[in-house]
Amino acid sequence: MCLSEFHDWGKFCPSCGISPQVTCGRDFSPNDACVGDGMVVPDFFSSFALIPIIEPMYQEYPPHPVLSPYIDKYWEVKGSPEMGEKMKILPDGCTDFIFNLDDARNLEDKNRFGVDPLHGYFVGAMKTYSELSVCAGSLHMIGVRFTPCGLTIFTKKPLGELSGQRLHLRDVGFLFHEEFASLLREKSTLAERLQVIETFLISRLKYAEEVDKQIVWTTGVIRQAGGLLPVRELMSRVCICQRHFERRFKHATGYTPKEYSRVVKFRRAMDVLRQVSGNNLFSVAVDCGYYDSSHLVKEFKKLSGSSPMVFTSLPADTPITYLGE
Repeated sequence: MCLSEFHDWGKFCPSCGISPQVTCGRDFSPNDACVGDGMVVPDFFSSFALIPIIEPMYQEYPPHPVLSPYIDKYWEVKGSPEMGEKMKILPDGCTDFIFNLDDARNLEDKNRFGVDPLHGYFVGAMKTYSELSVCAGSLHMIGVRFTPCGLTIFTKKPLGELSGQRLHLRDVGFLFHEEFASLLREKSTLAERLQVIETFLISRLKYAEEVDKQIVWTTGVIRQAGGLLPVRELMSRVCICQRHFERRFKHATGYTPKEYSRVVKFRRAMDVLRQVSGNNLFSVAVDCGYYDSSHLVKEFKKLSGSSPMVFTSLPADTPITYLGE
């Protein structure tokens, strides 16, 4: 089966809902990824995907163009942080599958929920930060981060039921199986591990679920507006009544429209703060849609557990997924 048999790639981008191209901006033919009735991944990693973004312990890698409407990034955490070090994971509007490739339980939250060795987990839509503590001498994890609505092509499960949760794969019941972390561990290089993930995900596209195009389009509009559009204006643009709109939006993203807009606004303010000095908080607050600097501080405390001032000292050209303490 060919990808073009179940998706009209020329008219609609399932990721941004606006551009006729995929989110990476590259033109491609879905047929190039198909061989007979099966699907294979072309030699993509040698020339593109293994270009790391960000600091040494945490690095990100873009997906194959065929998957880019659904996958935001693959990421790897690999290093030797100090025992007891705190990691504040920040909300980003996405959902993740995480695979621990270590032989030890290496992260725990305050409720003693931990990341066990050679296990996989699903992380639902986060509405605020999550704090984890390092409890082993090393970390080695690989993650798959889905675009907003991207996971819905692989499952009919309402993502609203999973928001704010971290679940073991045995309790998730869709997409990746329990032994997937062990399968990745058997490979000797990162490129081989990512290719296992890509091959599996592309093969699953043959059984694709229908994507809610109106909601995908709406998430793109919210991101373009920096989270500043009122829900009523969003409803008027898609011509859906409020109750139906909010139900469909939460089903596809794990958020209500207001919650998603709040996270998008926070991420935009976070990016702006990294480009200004600490004495510009009021102007950043107003430009990003907050009432004043005290409102900005309050929101950052709730969503990141830190002051906005922390972000003014971070590099402006690298993605920030977590804060270390």
